Amino acid sequence: MKKYFILLLLSLICNLSNANKWNLLKSGERWNILQVIYNPDMVHHDSTTYFVKFEGDTIINAHTYSRVLKATDVEFNNWTLNGFVREDTLIGFYYRSLQEKEGLLYKYNLRIGDSVVIINTNGWSDSIRYLVAGIDSVQIEGKYKKRYIMNQKHYEYMPETWIEGVGSSLGILNCGLIDAGGATRLLCCYENNVLIYKNPDYQDCYYSTNTALHSIKDLETGINVYSGTTSNVIFIKSQVDNYIRIFNSYGMFIEVVHVLANLEYNLNVAKYSKGVYVISPSTNSFGAKKFIVY
Repeated sequence: MKKYFILLLLSLICNLSNANKWNLLKSGERWNILQVIYNPDMVHHDSTTYFVKFEGDTIINAHTYSRVLKATDVEFNNWTLNGFVREDTLIGFYYRSLQEKEGLLYKYNLRIGDSVVIINTNGWSDSIRYLVAGIDSVQIEGKYKKRYIMNQKHYEYMPETWIEGVGSSLGILNCGLIDAGGATRLLCCYENNVLIYKNPDYQDCYYSTNTALHSIKDLETGINVYSGTTSNVIFIKSQVDNYIRIFNSYGMFIEVVHVLANLEYNLNVAKYSKGVYVISPSTNSFGAKKFIVY
């Protein structure tokens, strides 16, 4: 019995130590997030950089929450309330919307192969099941933080990453948010206005509407789409291996196809209904194309 108690105590201490490395409610932290919304022509896009921070405590149903504040002006003159967050060091990180819906955004102490259900009350889906596909580490402020590769069942070709103390690669509160009409990406994370993490896929921590689409490295990883000799075939070509998502004009997911680097892929659209379709590559979230089935 004594041996069992000691093992249980050591396990608890180990879990608590690992959970403390997240510390997402650390005072003075701010996240810069890029948001891009696709326009119907799939060429010109609307983009903005917005900012998120947690500040001030409040009690709701006997739990202590921090207020979620959001700003869209680069001078940070206008912060607005966007919800509430709390952290259970043994379980994970919770978000509560202004509509009083709450869900688990980050589960702590995960291992490779673990499955976890995340509930993002900002999304169109009630819940999203993740599989931990891999774990490595990144260095932040001279310390190594774990990075988790999180896959979704229907989006395994488009992994999302979590970093301890930083959060999701989609943005601190954007876990699992996949939208055919746009995309979000974490740009940078600051602590007391000091940069502690910068997304390596971007040159800067802020982008205006005119520059956002030029920020991504390796823009050549986009795709070319053109019509075949018959109306039933669309040709797709990519300079790198690509998993191509296809959506209809209502944003509904149709299918995914695997396009090999520099090889022409013949997409048979005879089974598609008439209308406009969007092709979105996994290697370049802002390089979507469209085609029409007559």
